[in-house]
Amino acid sequence: MKKLLFGILCLCTIVVAGTLSSCNKADEPVGTFTLDQDVCLVRDYGLNATVGFTAVNIVEVSVSEVSFPGRWSATADLASRTVLVVAPTKPTTDEEEYDTDLEGTITLVALDANGFSHTAKLYVAIGDSYDFTEDPSNCYIANHANALYAFDGTRKGERGETIPTDKVEVLWTSSQYLIQYLTFEQGVVSFFVSGDEHGKLIEGNALFAAYDADGDIIWTWHLWVTDYDPSKESVTSGSGAVFMTRNLGAGASAGTTQEQILASYGLYYQWGRPTPLIGPEYYNCASEADHVMYSYSGRRTYLEYLENTPEIGTIEFAIANPMSFILGAETSGYDWLYTSGNNELWGPEKTDYDPCPRGWKVPDQDAFADFSIADEHTAEMTESLREAYGWNLTDGTISSFFHAGGRRSALLGGIQNLNDNENPQPWSGFYWTSEASANDRNASALYFDLDTDDASHSELNPAAAYPRANGFNIRCVRE
Repeated sequence: MKKLLFGILCLCTIVVAGTLSSCNKADEPVGTFTLDQDVCLVRDYGLNATVGFTAVNIVEVSVSEVSFPGRWSATADLASRTVLVVAPTKPTTDEEEYDTDLEGTITLVALDANGFSHTAKLYVAIGDSYDFTEDPSNCYIANHANALYAFDGTRKGERGETIPTDKVEVLWTSSQYLIQYLTFEQGVVSFFVSGDEHGKLIEGNALFAAYDADGDIIWTWHLWVTDYDPSKESVTSGSGAVFMTRNLGAGASAGTTQEQILASYGLYYQWGRPTPLIGPEYYNCASEADHVMYSYSGRRTYLEYLENTPEIGTIEFAIANPMSFILGAETSGYDWLYTSGNNELWGPEKTDYDPCPRGWKVPDQDAFADFSIADEHTAEMTESLREAYGWNLTDGTISSFFHAGGRRSALLGGIQNLNDNENPQPWSGFYWTSEASANDRNASALYFDLDTDDASHSELNPAAAYPRANGFNIRCVRE
């Protein structure tokens, strides 16, 4: 992630309407008033930013309303065509409330030569700006609230192959209005990640889609909104593999509360597809329900579960339909690809279809080879281990918690998190590697489970073979 050299980034254009403010000889507005951007960020308390505007046949511009008068302030200057925005100063005592002053709205009114008024609203916030345009990837991490982010919407994967993007939209988010002020201008996707009422990051995930001029989706990008920074928090195995400490897309690495357990699941992936699939709605995968998803406008949206056919089971269809789970079929070897498998979608070298953030990749098959269960899993420990929803795994050098998130079944698509006991109970864990089986339509995955009748019979397989239509979690490793 590269921070821009300047501390203030203001984006977008705003369309304003002209309304009659007073009687005049003319009965039509003759002027236009347009802000150069509708979002303005100031890097810290007490600093200021300048926003430009375009004014034609405008004789007066003024600030009519500030959402936090006395805290935020603004001055419009018609001669220079600018608005000076000043952020509030930070309180000097703990008693003063200032959390809600992190953002606000400024309303400007311009009067044209015929006496008509034109209004525009400017959203202002204390935050920063982050630019990924020179670092293309399939997954971007947003670590900061009240911040503007930008990435290149005309390039896919880390090699940056150019695509003919006509527009970019947000397909889904895991919480309402996680992404705001989305624009696509001159090939750059820009958006604002807000915070809660105290300016804290609201963790979650979002999926952006690029459309061509015919209205077809030609690529997607995953945004992982999290306070987790893998460059600062990782573990190195005895073999030298550097692992993230949480699942791709997860809001936590472990936990004991229902909220923490749910946040630890992360996202699911069919082997070889770059597109994430949302996790469960409930911490214990009750009813196999999906976590709620919202469109950019805040409405509910849903995954599709599609029977595999020669037309559906293709890479082209999967890219164009990123909110689909393509079911496995016996005729396809329970691969989501119908006619023939593709062993090169993921691999030892990072590919354009690898879903991990820049600098990270899906682990190789041997990455888990030396792992075993670190926890004491005796028969006497069975009851307490049922509450853990995962194991601490070790290779003798490190120990790291791996959440047991179950899987999205290749046959049904729903999230299942039950073992194979006669009386099935949670939990089991499945983590893809980048290794495809050479002789069939399977791929290699780390598998472990808790024997909920007797923990001493629990098992772990670092390289189990599973059909590629399954949706498993991913624990990224450094390239």
